[in-house]
Amino acid sequence: MSSANNILGWREILARVMDGFQCQEDVSPAWLVNPATNRPLKLNQLYPQVGLAIRFVGLTAKGQPRQSDDEAQTEAERDEIRAELCRQNDTELLLIDPDYPHPPEQFQRLRSTLSRLSRTLAQSDRPEADKLTFMPQLADARTRLDDISRRVRSPEDLALFADLWRDREADVFAAARQVGPTRSSGPVPVFEPGQVVQHERFGKGAVIAVNGAGPDAQVTVHFADDTQRTFLAGLVADKLVPQ
Repeated sequence: MSSANNILGWREILARVMDGFQCQEDVSPAWLVNPATNRPLKLNQLYPQVGLAIRFVGLTAKGQPRQSDDEAQTEAERDEIRAELCRQNDTELLLIDPDYPHPPEQFQRLRSTLSRLSRTLAQSDRPEADKLTFMPQLADARTRLDDISRRVRSPEDLALFADLWRDREADVFAAARQVGPTRSSGPVPVFEPGQVVQHERFGKGAVIAVNGAGPDAQVTVHFADDTQRTFLAGLVADKLVPQ
């Protein structure tokens, strides 16, 4: 199973475990800026209500050469800075390797993190209403995690959850069409498989599939960080640009 599919599986698992919490995906908070370069750093997922950040690691973009020793050192330094900035802003950073051969170990780390977040919340000076709301939700999240962890013993077991994530995205697109989404103001480009594109947020990628035509076409793009995303062409006409 490819790294891209493993990421989709983990996204579905996290969506199920953290159901009910606000989730920001692929974000760079204002406070997450590398002081050495003054450039923003990215989090794959952020749950601001409980101070949990997720970063997928250990991935090599498809078709890209392996990192040199200097590049690996630079990436390690960025990871250290990212973790320290998260600590300074009351956020715990959890690193998840989608290709790690023993998922139960990562589930245990996630469970330990959720337990620490619950204890931190209980001991904090946050409003009592927050504690009464989020502490039971964190307990429910641990229960859901325990249930999922019994079904995922190897990376191959992530395939089911990757399919469920695709179903989730398809449902989102269907709902968006029913309510009449706000479309981009510019003309809709014609996307074709193999086309190189640039997304204003996710960077450079390649179109791997196009279903439909015109503004309702579903465009699937494989990005340089080995993630895969599907867009409705009419919603990203001025955000996803052919190169």
